[in-house]
Amino acid sequence: MLTKAQLESASDVAAQALFDAIVDGRIPPGAPLRLKELSEQLGMSMMPVREAIRRLAALDLVEIEPRKGARVREMTIDDLQDTYFTRVHLESIAVWEAAKRFGPEDHEKASAALDDRARAEAAGDRVGERDAHERFHFALYEASRRVWIVRSILPAWRNSERYRVGALRRHEMQGERDNEHAQLLAALGRGDGDDAVRWMVAHLDTSVRMSAESLAELSGDPAPPVSLPRAGEIVSGLLAAE
Repeated sequence: MLTKAQLESASDVAAQALFDAIVDGRIPPGAPLRLKELSEQLGMSMMPVREAIRRLAALDLVEIEPRKGARVREMTIDDLQDTYFTRVHLESIAVWEAAKRFGPEDHEKASAALDDRARAEAAGDRVGERDAHERFHFALYEASRRVWIVRSILPAWRNSERYRVGALRRHEMQGERDNEHAQLLAALGRGDGDDAVRWMVAHLDTSVRMSAESLAELSGDPAPPVSLPRAGEIVSGLLAAE
């Protein structure tokens, strides 16, 4: 039987490698993505690298300009707020729906991802930690059984990772975030949609504030006010829609 690595295409490998480098800041915002240089670094032909860049452009992480090539999209406060405004609505719907259907297998899958995240953190494995963090959240969203909601979350999630990961390197808040993860999982385990939405909004609010402060530190400007909709407003809308 083929291993996971063997089952992945070259463009899959290239897309993941480029995504990791963009999120980690090894390829900074505004940096050009030169096909020949990247293909040499990755040890593959230019074709899968070109396809990988197109995939990242579809997620809006990369801009492709005719006759100028591709570059990593800049990070801005407006983009940050717009990204999290989108996330808070989609992910609140997802956990609201997940609370109605959350079963033992969903709980086991999410808990295993949290355990993997903690082990990766202890080992200093930043890529493994980020992967497990994503698996935890998407285990919750997939429990909604709303396929298009889950698909719609992914582009905003991937864009927000550039902001979140950079902010975590400057602000030590993992204890608070671990508690938010635990409370969110507990709310879903109880089937409590209201509380799940409350903890999801709180979790994303922590991320957007932390990311705004991090961007301000990089620019040397005061941190601008950023805000997300209140959990009560979102729950009222969800109740009205049922």
